[in-house]
Amino acid sequence: MGVRCGNASWYAVLCVHFDWLLWAGLLKGLGVLLPTLQEQFTAEAWMIGGLIATVTGVGSVAGPFSRPLEAMFGTRIVVTVSGLLLGASVIVSSFTFTAIQMTLALALIAGPCLMISNILSRAMMGRHFTTNYATVNGVATAGYSVGLIFIGPLTQLLLDTYGWRGALLLLGALSMHLGVCGFLLRSPSPPAEVRHDYLPISSSVEEPSDEESKSPNPRRKSRLRVLMDAIKVQGNLFGCGVCGRLAFWTATLVYAEFQIVSSLWLIYFVAYAESKGFSGYEAVTFITAGGIGNLIFKILAGLVVDRGWLKLRLALLISILISGFTQFTLPWLNSYWLIMANALIFNGFVGAEASLTDIYTRELLGAEDLVSTFSWMDLVTAIIQIACGFFPGWIFDQTGSYDKAFVIFGFISLLPLGSLFMEKLRIQ
Repeated sequence: MGVRCGNASWYAVLCVHFDWLLWAGLLKGLGVLLPTLQEQFTAEAWMIGGLIATVTGVGSVAGPFSRPLEAMFGTRIVVTVSGLLLGASVIVSSFTFTAIQMTLALALIAGPCLMISNILSRAMMGRHFTTNYATVNGVATAGYSVGLIFIGPLTQLLLDTYGWRGALLLLGALSMHLGVCGFLLRSPSPPAEVRHDYLPISSSVEEPSDEESKSPNPRRKSRLRVLMDAIKVQGNLFGCGVCGRLAFWTATLVYAEFQIVSSLWLIYFVAYAESKGFSGYEAVTFITAGGIGNLIFKILAGLVVDRGWLKLRLALLISILISGFTQFTLPWLNSYWLIMANALIFNGFVGAEASLTDIYTRELLGAEDLVSTFSWMDLVTAIIQIACGFFPGWIFDQTGSYDKAFVIFGFISLLPLGSLFMEKLRIQ
């Protein structure tokens, strides 16, 4: 598979897989609990939905701290501690009594821990695998699909058996396993061609440059220059340099679209299906079908691109168009089987888009800048998600239907076409 460090490479895949499983599981679990939490906390749909969207949104704000934490402690320690804190915060949320308390417990701890571990493990996997990256990335991100398939029905079962507090308590215990996956991580070994010669001993007194020798006092700098140097150092520490590249914004538009649409779909789809007259178990069945489609299409997309049957950008284009079209048609579907087919196709092509976007990002910006790139991409996505996370619930409260919200999802799904178009013009 073109790996650098044997089993350690597959530990990185396992960590990414389980992180995405918990990502989908936490969102889907809270989405399944949304109607119950709305009753328990006597709140409107837009408030609970917005608070759930804020959990991952606030977590993404912590994304830029991934690079400094990696530099200070290493990926292994950061991911291990983040996994344990993630589980602890979900357990704490089961003892809350208001929606605000629950949001604070999840947004301030669970969101950042989930996001930082996601960024660092994805970046490590990108460094480990030099070939067949599309296939490996499909397997790793399939954890999101597994979360859709199993966590939704599991949450509904736990809700009916133990109530919402017991459900969150057990989901928190499950989330702690991310810490175990993080403990297995190992950094890739350096390439074999790297020489291990002794480094030359530098002189303790450096010769001044020509420019410095001409200066009357080379040690003196203006206060503005000192401030600018300090800002530059901090910017390099957090990897801000990638934000100045056009390729970063090209990849961010693609990434932000599917993250926002898939997150809002997870949060609101159970409530949407129940508003159409389906039971909670039927709504969860739709989610399971979506997870199966997500799993199959992710792996197929990786194989198709790695084998050269479709070019990366053409595969992305097809995924974007079909995922948008499914949301346009959803309001006119009322049959059980039609909605199930819609959920399967939508999540299938969104899953393919999610897998291909990581490959697209690495191709545009390189493997060495992936931590900084993923961090700032998630931050941009978080700002949009926090601002828009409440609007599907607000539309329902105003109109009594989620139909308009899902049509808007369709329009949002087509926005990455602008990135592919701009990149085509730039290449020409």
